Amino acid sequence: MEERGEIELKRILQLITRSDWAGGQKVLYSIVYGLKKYYPDEFEVEVACGTDNGMLVLELKKIDVKVSIIKHLVREISPLYDFKAYWEIKSLIKKRKYDVVHTHSSKAGILGRVAARKCGIKKVIHTYHGFWGIEQYRGIKRKLLILSERIASKYCDNLVFLCEREQEKARKWKIGKKNQYVIIPNAIIPTSPVPAGLLRKELNIPKNVKIVGNVARLDPPKNPIRFLEIAKEILKKRTDVIFVWIGGSIVEDSCGKRVTKFLNMNPWMKTKVFFLPFRKDVVKLMADFDVFLLTSDEEGMPLAVLEAMNQKVPIVSTDVGCVKELTNRTYRRNSDLVKGVLELLQNPDKNENLELSYESFIESYVALYKG
Repeated sequence: MEERGEIELKRILQLITRSDWAGGQKVLYSIVYGLKKYYPDEFEVEVACGTDNGMLVLELKKIDVKVSIIKHLVREISPLYDFKAYWEIKSLIKKRKYDVVHTHSSKAGILGRVAARKCGIKKVIHTYHGFWGIEQYRGIKRKLLILSERIASKYCDNLVFLCEREQEKARKWKIGKKNQYVIIPNAIIPTSPVPAGLLRKELNIPKNVKIVGNVARLDPPKNPIRFLEIAKEILKKRTDVIFVWIGGSIVEDSCGKRVTKFLNMNPWMKTKVFFLPFRKDVVKLMADFDVFLLTSDEEGMPLAVLEAMNQKVPIVSTDVGCVKELTNRTYRRNSDLVKGVLELLQNPDKNENLELSYESFIESYVALYKG
């Protein structure tokens, strides 16, 4: 255990499966950043993750955070890799002698919680960033995943949910016990709204043309086909609108192929809909959105929505996860999503109210680490 003067630092491990730059990874980064900024004399925080992509690793190194790579920790189910990953995690925990292990995501959450408790870690915490890993399946596979979470919950002290709705899912599935439950809404690292103009310049979009956008991976749970269906209906009614999806270029996978097929069947839309790859400067592009349109089938508390609200961009969303706690414009039917977007295009509302405090977010986790 390292010491600074006479103050003994509490050593924390943050563990997540993938090392890309999606919602769960951004939340982990926000926690680490806050601990280093506000509590440098109380906590020493480290991160362990799989090898996929690595953007998280790059960002953590910029703020001088030690990162350990668990090379066999992968998202896909693989008995051999999972067995090896478990022993890698257990070896790391024994070697570094952590006081707290905080896990994120399904695979890291299950392996990490069991390994931590088996190593005698006194404080083990898991944050659920949504339940798509369970909700995308039916039948026996869903039952097995729920059973896995029930078992893993016995190896930790706290289960953190982003809102009451997500907590209720765990209660319904009998995951964990009520005295383990904690709600901590996501929050973003405070930044000033950025000037608009970059996206319009890059895509050569005139100022009199409205932009409806989304920021998400091009994955089935984000439902880009619904985004296209809504775009199609709106473009039948208004020609002065461009739709932009940032975060998933059209690639050779099943979801990308479905998007390509949809656009090929509606070629007139190709000049009205743009799919852009992942961009680190996405907030600067988002500043040009007139409406943020979230079309996901499952979410926790999406950081992209918080980032849009920070830019004063109004939100229209499917009724998923914790979004209803951020905006009252959440809908279940595509027709209502279309109506919601059209209303905002006709009568812009830049008064989205973002009241979630970043400092309060960090303080809530610190209370768990100290408890």
